[in-house]
Amino acid sequence: MEILFNFFRDYIVFINIIFVVIIVLLERRNPLFTLFWIVLLVLAPYVGFIAYLFFGLSFRKKRVVNEYYKWKFLYSREILGFSQHKELMRWEQLISYVEVSSKNKLTSLNITDIFIDGNKFFDSVINDLMEAKESIAMEYFIFRNDELGKKIADVLKRKAQEGVEVRVIVDGAGGYSRKMLRELNHFGVKTGIFFPSHFPFFKIANLRANYRDHRKLCLIDKKLGYISGFNIGDEYLGKGRLGYWRDTGLRIFGEACLELEQEFYFSWNIVKNEKILLKKEYKYNKEVLEKLIETKGRHTGHIQVVSSGPNYQFRTIRDNALKLIMEAQKYIYIQTPYFVPDDSILDALKIAALSGVKIKIMIPSKPDHFFIYWVNQYFVGELLDFGVEVYKYNNGFIHSKLIIVDDEVITTGTANFDYRSFYQNFEINVNIYEKDVATTFREIFHEDIKLSSKLLRNEYSKRGYYIKFKESVCRLLAPIM
Repeated sequence: MEILFNFFRDYIVFINIIFVVIIVLLERRNPLFTLFWIVLLVLAPYVGFIAYLFFGLSFRKKRVVNEYYKWKFLYSREILGFSQHKELMRWEQLISYVEVSSKNKLTSLNITDIFIDGNKFFDSVINDLMEAKESIAMEYFIFRNDELGKKIADVLKRKAQEGVEVRVIVDGAGGYSRKMLRELNHFGVKTGIFFPSHFPFFKIANLRANYRDHRKLCLIDKKLGYISGFNIGDEYLGKGRLGYWRDTGLRIFGEACLELEQEFYFSWNIVKNEKILLKKEYKYNKEVLEKLIETKGRHTGHIQVVSSGPNYQFRTIRDNALKLIMEAQKYIYIQTPYFVPDDSILDALKIAALSGVKIKIMIPSKPDHFFIYWVNQYFVGELLDFGVEVYKYNNGFIHSKLIIVDDEVITTGTANFDYRSFYQNFEINVNIYEKDVATTFREIFHEDIKLSSKLLRNEYSKRGYYIKFKESVCRLLAPIM
């Protein structure tokens, strides 16, 4: 051990120089990321070395992901085609961009249910799981072996024993139980771990904090889909240290589930090194139409899946947010636990605010991660000078990921408003181009405002030097957050 320590001490600078060469010559990084890593490795060699091990890219994983992204692109080229709708002409460019960049078509035969409470959300998920007849596919960043996790696992075991094809993906650095996965396998559930740790018994030893599968998906019989910010764990029911958990989830009944299924198998193919081709045929039109009559057309219509990953050719979810901001004419509402925009999005928000667009941003009033809290404070503080209204949610912890624009379109799903979701993680959102859905979310947002405190410019300017110092230091870490 002493020999290893002495080697590390004597050659740390040389090792870091090798890392710098790798970053500059072999990795196609944003110049901001490149400069960040070079400065950190050179000026703080020990901290930089450890940070790069945890947050640097993995070439092996990059090759794997790249192979399946190319396959997805080639496969999807055959199904491209924009269906024009007069009511969507304002968003035609955005719809076309998402279709080309993330290979997900606009779908129109859909019904959406909105959830903002974890208990109601998972009650609905479990009820639908118990009704599954053919297939279940679940993909979660966190799948805990606690009360909620065990309850869902028991349903999955039962359905697998009944002959339902059940597949589950968990992230290798998220919260999951190997014992639970073994039990699921024993009952016939097919499971996969997304980029698992090199040390089987120590998930914390997974040196890759990047390239995480941050998606939260549940698909049932190819006709029902759930997408949300809710992971599977008791804390998402409000039973954790943060108290009440305010999040956003959707239940989608309709042809958008085919696009969600395509995304699930994109991940499954990476995990299992398979190439499963899917039939792009929705068999439940009659059921959806009957439901449309029953609901009188409420919360129905146009949905487009928006997916993104670190090795996609385009940063689709980030670009999607940027385009929505640029196209806004009346207002932009944003809910996010982590508000860490890159320079382009920050400038776009400033320009929109100066152009007369009303902007409201809601963030948590309590931190779940120390660094993120102070970075949040830094960025929202910068926007206060431009007339942006900032609200800090007080009724527990807000984990909702939502953008609403002009009572016309919303985007929600798994992506936070930060570098990690925009550039590093595999994420999935949906755009809903429906006025009644956008209006409902706007009403929910205003109800959340009643449970929030407004961050005032004069109060923010009075914060002490120590707080300003913490904000500035944490701001330097934004590119890896």
